[in-house]
Amino acid sequence: MFPDTEDAEADRDLRRGLRGASPETLRAFVLLAVVVQAGLFAASLGAMLAAFRGRRLLGGGLVVAGLGALAVAGALYRRRRSGD
Repeated sequence: MFPDTEDAEADRDLRRGLRGASPETLRAFVLLAVVVQAGLFAASLGAMLAAFRGRRLLGGGLVVAGLGALAVAGALYRRRRSGD
């Protein structure tokens, strides 16, 4: 349906870019991305549960857990930056 020329070029660019990064940096990036996504998801879901469903205990817990995950992500990022 769509031409694959852009996909092949994008794949080559991605491979070339990943070759230049160390495995440790790539692992740290993936870990940080997962923690940030989980934190945003938990905080958003908790806020919606508290606001729209009235489930303040569950929603509040999720908001606190999400904000905690974002704080951990910030600490991981700062530790990684100071180590370079």
